[in-house]
Amino acid sequence: MALPISNIALIGFRATGKTTIGRALATRLGWAFIDMDEQLTATLGTDIQTWVRQHGWDAFREAETLLLDKLANGERQVVATGGGVILQPVNRERLRRCFLVVWLQASAATIEARLAQDPKTTSQRPPLTDLSWQDEITQLLAERTPLYAATAHLALDTDGQDVELLVAGILAECRSGKGPAIGSAPSGSS
Repeated sequence: MALPISNIALIGFRATGKTTIGRALATRLGWAFIDMDEQLTATLGTDIQTWVRQHGWDAFREAETLLLDKLANGERQVVATGGGVILQPVNRERLRRCFLVVWLQASAATIEARLAQDPKTTSQRPPLTDLSWQDEITQLLAERTPLYAATAHLALDTDGQDVELLVAGILAECRSGKGPAIGSAPSGSS
């Protein structure tokens, strides 16, 4: 039996399409769209790179966890999470309990190309390691893949895929009865 839900969270590494697909999905559903990185930037009063340089990644992850906790109480929203939201066990549990979690995947080469083309990369995606972009992507994908897999209800490859087809795939999965169904909030959610 499908679990009725009222929130969808998109997880995945940087530049896998969470914001683009999330906006399109929210429009299709008539739901609110929330980009956690944009929300955090507004709340923190500065871009992510500046915040991390001044306060560190641990402080950023704490702010991210507080925001996810707040969003978990909402309804009829599509949330594009930050790529590292799954690093905290409490976030993985909260995502699985309160959202239909869709893991967007892309190859390391696709991620690198998308990052290079995105003007927001410098301010919104500060380096996570001292490695080159290519090595950082490869290393972090290897580390995070098991966490994304353990959190997701559904996984989709975004390499070379049309946004509308991906949105249709998410909606079809929700309505098929195989995964959580779009509907009211799960019982016992807080």
